[in-house]
Amino acid sequence: MNCNRILVHYAEVALKGRNRRDFESRLKRNIKIRLQSEGLDWEVHRGRDRITVHPRDPNADALERALEAVGETAGVATFAPAVFFPRDALYAGGDGPDVDAIESAALAQAAEPAKGRSFAVRVNRADKGFPLTSEAFARRLGARIIETTSWQHVDLRRPDRAIHVDIYPEGVYVYHDRRRGPGGLPVFSGGHVLSLLSGGMDSPVAAWMMAKRGCRVDFLHMTATHLRPEDAGNNLVARIAAHLSRFTLRSRLLLVPYTHFDLALTGQDSQGYDMILFRRFMTRLAEHVAANLHASALVSGDSLGQVASQTLANMVSTSQAGTVPILRPLVGLDKHEIIERARDIGTFDMGTEQYKDCCALLSRNPQTKSRHTRLEALETRLFPDYDGLIESSLADALMLTFETGRLTGVEPALSSLSDAG
Repeated sequence: MNCNRILVHYAEVALKGRNRRDFESRLKRNIKIRLQSEGLDWEVHRGRDRITVHPRDPNADALERALEAVGETAGVATFAPAVFFPRDALYAGGDGPDVDAIESAALAQAAEPAKGRSFAVRVNRADKGFPLTSEAFARRLGARIIETTSWQHVDLRRPDRAIHVDIYPEGVYVYHDRRRGPGGLPVFSGGHVLSLLSGGMDSPVAAWMMAKRGCRVDFLHMTATHLRPEDAGNNLVARIAAHLSRFTLRSRLLLVPYTHFDLALTGQDSQGYDMILFRRFMTRLAEHVAANLHASALVSGDSLGQVASQTLANMVSTSQAGTVPILRPLVGLDKHEIIERARDIGTFDMGTEQYKDCCALLSRNPQTKSRHTRLEALETRLFPDYDGLIESSLADALMLTFETGRLTGVEPALSSLSDAG
């Protein structure tokens, strides 16, 4: 039986108080944006505790693209292609609801090919005017499935297939292919952050996690060379940012060459603090950019103790280089957990590509402990014109704009930052 609705449920949004309607409306708009990015101008409606997508004569490809788009939208807890029976049609006969129609839809869901042996029927009777109780209707449907299909074993705890019948005031939804979304809160509901993005595994996951918390996310990356505008879109980190924009919806990426910093450090005795000095430089530069973009915090992919620059002492020294908060959503995760999340969001393969990242600055014997005061004194000696170093780096930077997976613009960063400010 063909699906005529996509039924979307949220979890954390439902816990909101007086501003819950704002979160629901934002989630509805974000789903609409993602569908439109797939060329699907389908209606999206907000109900109580749910959102519904109304396909317009979908073919199988369009429906699957729509499901993928919905499944990448932060704030969505679960979603499913469903058969919907409007209340008016169900009660058209005048003698109560057409239970046989609902039963036929449930049997059709059970008849589809499946792996496994056990099933369950779960009825949610939110409309208390429906004549059958949830338990009675579930028993009736379960008996019919055993009678007319190859399913013979009922398992109410961990079934191989669960057939859902949701009975709401507006009608009845029947479905079985319920999928998990990312959960969390809708993007653009939780403030604005600037994420420090590398070509590795960790920082893309950190950026995704902040989008899942409702943040608008822009990116900053330090490149090993000066990039031409026509080549910028093929940069590995640009491709990562493009992919992440499927979740963030709209993001800007600043590609800033670190050659000016590298040249300033060349030939000088950094006492093994190369990487931590660079991270402090990047923090100050990012703070300057964040002020122009009106971002309230920076985001880093640091995981405590993972590498020399991510010891607690060095993370503290990095944070003390600026005044803007640095959020570290991966700080308590181990590498295995980060890799699994990278696989889930589709950045794992890109994170394993060969790429000359800022880690090339790492000295042979990096310092694992640092103090802000000592580093400040070292910076004063090594970089007498620190502000000029930031300005010259930004003068050679590019800003790329991405919308739902697509590169939509490349321009010099200084003009873009001036416009943003």
